[in-house]
Amino acid sequence: MPVFNRAAFLPEAVASVLGQSAGDLELIVVDDGSTDGTAAVLDAVRDPRVHILRQDHRGISAAMNTGLRAARGRYVARLDSDDVWFAELLERTTATLDAEPGVGVVYTRAQAMSAGGAPREHHVGLPLRDPTDALLSLLWGDATCNITAVARRACLEEAGGWNESLRTHEDWDLWLRVARRHRFEFLPVTLARFREHEGGITNPASPRFVEHIESRVRVLDTLYAAPDLPARVRAFRPTAYRNVHTEIGLFLLDNRHWRRALAAFRRAVVAGGPASLVRILWFTAGVRTLRRFSAGRRLLQLQAAVRHRLRARRPPGRGVGIR
Repeated sequence: MPVFNRAAFLPEAVASVLGQSAGDLELIVVDDGSTDGTAAVLDAVRDPRVHILRQDHRGISAAMNTGLRAARGRYVARLDSDDVWFAELLERTTATLDAEPGVGVVYTRAQAMSAGGAPREHHVGLPLRDPTDALLSLLWGDATCNITAVARRACLEEAGGWNESLRTHEDWDLWLRVARRHRFEFLPVTLARFREHEGGITNPASPRFVEHIESRVRVLDTLYAAPDLPARVRAFRPTAYRNVHTEIGLFLLDNRHWRRALAAFRRAVVAGGPASLVRILWFTAGVRTLRRFSAGRRLLQLQAAVRHRLRARRPPGRGVGIR
């Protein structure tokens, strides 16, 4: 659990870990140079399973790597200090890892909540677009939910841990490296809540919101700088960049950054060709119209469920059809 100035939310986050039905755990809290009351909150915790590490402020990736180096368990999970787990999260995810040795990462859905803890409609965490090819699926779009993802420690160490040069999207970057060699498994249940509040970087009012959104491109730049990528991944590059620029444009459009949104859509068309306009129009007009109505939302959910079932039945080795 990386923490920086989250004294108000930290007790609830810690309690949700210590209340797990799978009790054989250690909670490593890395205080990344907090200057509020975080230290006092942590000092008040009386549980032998909690280990507190302190360091100068170096950012979330450095804090995560500090925790990874200290971890002793076979499996590693991350919970941000303003979010909470449901009691059975570790039990459900580790049971899948125990039963399926070929799976490197298991993740579930999480539900949004307000600063005060009231649940909201928004969820994150989706099935992989193609369960037979985790890497191309994650290049299509990051379907994971970082606070519900439980990974084999060996997989994280093999991938080199978190990239400390990244200030945001460090998890997507890591999962892309893990997915080069390991399978991902999605459990279609909601087992955590993430908090939406003014101090969060994903809050549109945050001064770093635009930087956070537009920096998603850097994750792809980092991956495609690797000299040893498989041919199918190289061939997927136009689609990956088209999708990430489209996603950035949609976020910016939703938050009325009109010029930046248009620039992102322009880059999507350059990356993916003129046909990208159809995809942009579908998301900016079609999907948004459907989401205004309950029947439309159900239709979109049905569409996603059918697509997932069809792809799950695809024989191994057919993942190249993910476009």
